[in-house]
Amino acid sequence: MSPVLFFEKAVIAGQVLVVVCLLIGIYRFRRASKDQKIVLALVFLAFIVELAARILWTYKMNNLFLFHLYAVGEFTLLMFLYIAHLNGLIKPVLMRGLLVAFIVFAISNTLFFQNLKEFNSNVTFIECLLLILLALLYFYKLLRDLNHRKLQQVPMFWINMSVLTYFSGALILFHVANDLIPLPEKELGAIWGTHALFNIVHYLLYAIALNLTPQKN
Repeated sequence: MSPVLFFEKAVIAGQVLVVVCLLIGIYRFRRASKDQKIVLALVFLAFIVELAARILWTYKMNNLFLFHLYAVGEFTLLMFLYIAHLNGLIKPVLMRGLLVAFIVFAISNTLFFQNLKEFNSNVTFIECLLLILLALLYFYKLLRDLNHRKLQQVPMFWINMSVLTYFSGALILFHVANDLIPLPEKELGAIWGTHALFNIVHYLLYAIALNLTPQKN
């Protein structure tokens, strides 16, 4: 299989999983926890951005501005989760300050460094680093407190697994391999295809989280 075909199939599989997550979230909405509703909002945002990006691409229009908006929306929603779950380890006021700082950085990057017609790699790089750190801190707090007997029944456990897996892969594959090392088109396609595989894992774990019935500690 050629790298381009592999990339295309992986991207399609990822897009299908976004729809699957959306359907699961809508079906279980009334029984969903606050964490699951935030993830559903995140999946809905991803669905809208994917749809808009594909429409613009079909008409050969620049769609990179969507990723400027998506990065801020994604980070904001995930921060809502970590503000709640890292309470006791990091003060909420500090977490909110981090969120505001990220938004200011994202706006400044768009205004002065990478405009809406360019991919916002500076912002996504910082987003990856921060979310990896927050995901690791969540696991540390989980091990320290040991509040949950059945982690497999805790939506946030799967959400955090998704965040750590995807953003670690995105940081390594996209930013290091793609941004820093000039590569031929075939190798570049393989890297993007591998990145799409991480996206599949990302939404598979989200699907698990959305499908759970939250258990009491």
